[in-house]
Amino acid sequence: MKFSILQQDLLPSLQAVSRSVGIRSTLPVLDNVLLSAEGDKLKIAATNLEIGVIKEISVEVEMPGEITVPAKTLVELVSGLGQHKVDLSAEGEVLTIASGKFKATVNGISASEFPAIPLSASAGISFPKDAFLTSAQILFASAVDEGRPVLTGILTDVSLGKLDFVATDGFRLAHRRFDLPGGKEAFRSLIPRRTFEELLRILSEEEVDEISIATSENQNQAVFALGKTIVSSRLIEGQFPAWGKIIPQKIVARALVEKDELLKAIKLAAVFSKNEANIVSLTTKKGLLKIESRAKELGSQENEVEGEIDGEEMVIAFNTKFLLDAVSNAPSSQVMMEFSGPLSAALIKPIGVEGLEYIVMPVRLS
Repeated sequence: MKFSILQQDLLPSLQAVSRSVGIRSTLPVLDNVLLSAEGDKLKIAATNLEIGVIKEISVEVEMPGEITVPAKTLVELVSGLGQHKVDLSAEGEVLTIASGKFKATVNGISASEFPAIPLSASAGISFPKDAFLTSAQILFASAVDEGRPVLTGILTDVSLGKLDFVATDGFRLAHRRFDLPGGKEAFRSLIPRRTFEELLRILSEEEVDEISIATSENQNQAVFALGKTIVSSRLIEGQFPAWGKIIPQKIVARALVEKDELLKAIKLAAVFSKNEANIVSLTTKKGLLKIESRAKELGSQENEVEGEIDGEEMVIAFNTKFLLDAVSNAPSSQVMMEFSGPLSAALIKPIGVEGLEYIVMPVRLS
């Protein structure tokens, strides 16, 4: 294998793909990136067996071939070369890197030992990049604990011209809906949160208008196409909760408040809630929302946030962190809180943002 490329063309793709190597893996080849040159293209790939990333870039290929080399070493070398032409060649399991007066050899592993990254057999379902970017607003609600794997994933559901992203950890839920005009296709999969985070990073670096998603031939992988980048991710098996049943239907009180004012009040309440099961209580009164928290050994606080509050008066308590996450992720200047009762889930909606809602389960006060 032998090819040439400008350092500034190689480095960004190399850095992006290298994020997916299997750090400290028991399989040494998973610490490596695959370099495969053919025609006028260089394919760069990495995988940790959960997520795989493939990027294609244009290069001057003198001799086709492929090799895998340690990702960290290659990135460090290429980033240190400066913006000059770089010549890379492989003979056996050794990669030679030359640029100007610099020359290095790096020991690699045969490409035949690199795991195949699953690809899709079909074109899949396409939707605008902006639709996928909205998933960033709901990722926080998925579970971190691997005890219930289905809750660590993001439900991705396309049906009847709607794209739904849903995340829940059993205590709170976040839902983002996006309209896909004229869409008749259907797709439903449970995709790891880590995959979404990586896709969002790639989209921030790629100039693409749309993204497509399909499943692999054996149906256990989701395959995303983002311009010249392919991302393959394992799917989570299991039954996702019937999330539609969690959304409150009967609303008995509403509070329309300024987001920043509410956020400030919750943060102040958090100072006194840390030692007491992290609880903050809200009291709905005409024209104001009273926010209280207390700690036996520390003290207590109470605060009032003015707004358009109407309906039944009630006291409802929440886990401070869950309430804070929902309000802080709302991409708006005002939020509407809707209550079904002191022991029922509350609905939080950013004003002026269609299709986005957060549900927070209450805490029973002793």
